[in-house]
Amino acid sequence: MTPRIAVSQTPYLRDVSRSLQRTVDQMRQAASHGADIVVFPEWFLGLNPVDVLPNRLTQRLSQAARELSIMVITGSLRSLDLSTGKKQQSGLVIDRDGSVAGEQAKIHFQPPEQPWFEPGVATSAIQTTWGRVAILLGLDGSDPERWEECVASNPDLVVMAHYADSPNRRTELQELAVSRSQTIDATVIFAPMMGRFSAVSYLPGALIAERGRILSLSDREGLLIAGDPEAPLIQLGATDIAAYPAVSDTPPRSLDPKATIGSEAERRVLIDWGALLTSDPVTSGQHLLAKAGENTRMAALAPARPGFVRELEMLLKAGAVGAFAYPGLDRLPPWSEEMLTLGGALLKNRRPLLVHTGPGRAPIRFDNPLGWDEFLQTYPSLPVILIHMGGRSPLVEEALLLAERHRNVYLETSGAPLQAIQQALQEIGPGRVLFGSGGIPDQFHLEWQKIMELESLVTVDAFQGVVNRNARRLFFDSAEPIARLPASREGLSVVRRPG
Repeated sequence: MTPRIAVSQTPYLRDVSRSLQRTVDQMRQAASHGADIVVFPEWFLGLNPVDVLPNRLTQRLSQAARELSIMVITGSLRSLDLSTGKKQQSGLVIDRDGSVAGEQAKIHFQPPEQPWFEPGVATSAIQTTWGRVAILLGLDGSDPERWEECVASNPDLVVMAHYADSPNRRTELQELAVSRSQTIDATVIFAPMMGRFSAVSYLPGALIAERGRILSLSDREGLLIAGDPEAPLIQLGATDIAAYPAVSDTPPRSLDPKATIGSEAERRVLIDWGALLTSDPVTSGQHLLAKAGENTRMAALAPARPGFVRELEMLLKAGAVGAFAYPGLDRLPPWSEEMLTLGGALLKNRRPLLVHTGPGRAPIRFDNPLGWDEFLQTYPSLPVILIHMGGRSPLVEEALLLAERHRNVYLETSGAPLQAIQQALQEIGPGRVLFGSGGIPDQFHLEWQKIMELESLVTVDAFQGVVNRNARRLFFDSAEPIARLPASREGLSVVRRPG
């Protein structure tokens, strides 16, 4: 059984009593969200008195751990070794029965700390009910020798309780955590200290990674919980499966950690246009479902190839959150009987359809957005997302016209001009525009940069609709997303656009 992990991300407080109360409160919050393990950063109890471990502070944590049945992994505590009289900084693992499973002394110190603390000897894993845990405190988290010792101890979970004083340093440490999680069959957690400490401001950026895949990442204050659908890491969009290296079939060593850090590591709706060129869409669809199943932040659409209605229904029942179609690849128009039959299967299963519009591999007459008008008249309550919004003029104008005419049309932003997206927000409204990330990693960065230009031009609510709520409602929130669509108008909207 895989444990659910929470990471505390709150500003440093010098006051020990307030820090202790906040720590216990966060333990309760983590337990209420179903977490099995909660991880705290360095100096999570402020400048605690130098004392032998365990002591009154850690006993309070042990009591809470026992009451909540949750394991606690702490950042650094100032401690005293009675046998030597030496002062150290140590991290503890308190098991869910309240017992102290083990202690890890910090080895590397900043120059101002060195005269006051005795370094530890080596890094080793601590045996717990959830497996073997290794703690890398502060500078130990980025030291190659400490990492080699950590790997040799065969851990199941590694905590890098490090810190970052700049965005670049934060990215480096996040990337390091992701790449390290690839090299060992374990979970790696980056639990940074945040707030102002010793005249330096430290940045949040907690991350939980497993075998090269990010389970959760956040730069906001509070608790980060792996797999929590309400975690702040939300940027929804449709993307080709090839755009996400962590789910590709390439050897693990080829993964570029930079491609899994930041907004591109967030929620994904996986598609694979190549599946529409195969005579076996079921196998391709099952591959997408399997990849999505490996990461709680992913969902998969099923390939909807004309003539394969039974195969589509099979994939929808297997967990696909919708379908994607490009009938022009089969030289069929959207109003063909084969496509209309697929629409019936989607409506029966209450799932949305994402369709290709704009210049692509098919003859351009099949990429005309207005070609979907008859399909939309047949299925006025089936959500249809026009990928690329037609891509370029005059097809963009046709996509806007279609969206004005049919209330069940959504416009996806990848490949669309920024001006057209702004026009869609004004004329169609922010409730039916959603961000799409495109098909390759480099394209993602361009698409995200483009959409970020909107942030200062629209309201916060409208922007969150585009990058979050609209796609979340369609693909993630409900087993029956169609039932949650805004009520459609009776019949068709008659639209007239100035010449």
